[in-house]
Amino acid sequence: MRSAEYTRIAQQLPPVYQDDAASFQQVDAFLGLADELGEQLVERLADLPLTLGPDASLRWPAGLPLDAGADALHTALIGQYDDLAQWVAFEFPGSWGRADAGIARRRQFLSKSARLWRRRGTPRGFLDWFGVYFGTDSEAARPYLLEHFKVPNGDYGSEPFTATLFVPSTAQFSDYRRRAEATEFARWYAPAHVAMRVCFVLPSMFADLNVFGDAPTLVPEGDVGQYETDVLAHQASLAGLLCSVVSVIDHATGIHVFECGTQERPIDQLGVGRLPHPGD
Repeated sequence: MRSAEYTRIAQQLPPVYQDDAASFQQVDAFLGLADELGEQLVERLADLPLTLGPDASLRWPAGLPLDAGADALHTALIGQYDDLAQWVAFEFPGSWGRADAGIARRRQFLSKSARLWRRRGTPRGFLDWFGVYFGTDSEAARPYLLEHFKVPNGDYGSEPFTATLFVPSTAQFSDYRRRAEATEFARWYAPAHVAMRVCFVLPSMFADLNVFGDAPTLVPEGDVGQYETDVLAHQASLAGLLCSVVSVIDHATGIHVFECGTQERPIDQLGVGRLPHPGD
């Protein structure tokens, strides 16, 4: 069905092209090949509110037979969402899975992708991208990104274009593979000119150092002395956070040569192969 929002390419040419009706008809026919592709894209864009809207899960994909089955439905939706994600150079992680929950997360990401893309490359945009990717939208799970230049007179203050991403060591990052995925995310999606490291910390550290609070601001006719005190306190909190860098690894996540409580069977917590036995 031809979209009412699409204007044929030939109609956008200067009027001089229409002086000769026969020539214009020929040009219109040649450009019509590109028009067919353009109309298909416009129709897909027009259907996006239905595909990604709140009731998208209730709609059957166009062109898919009604008796195709659940597997075919999942394949069609994932294929459609993968194509849309290419518009923002994003590849859905395998950890999202292909079941209903994974499809819902894909739909959620695509509904926010335009807004996220506009802020890509900024600290806020990076954290929002991270939150959607790993589902760390709650305040307790939200990471903190510290650019080192904001900590003056410190060991890292003189190093430009460096940063540390502090990720609360919540249950969702208890698995080593999940932590490796977070590190890989920082490597791929941090700005190319920024060297960023990832550190997993106890959630209580943020509360103790109060780094989530807004940076001090000097209001008109404000107390300059109090503002200076607040700035120094804020810098001290940032320096304390930066100087206490240590990735927290609980006992279950750590690497154990022997299974706890026995000296008979070695186990491999990383899942990359059997660890060697001392007697081998």
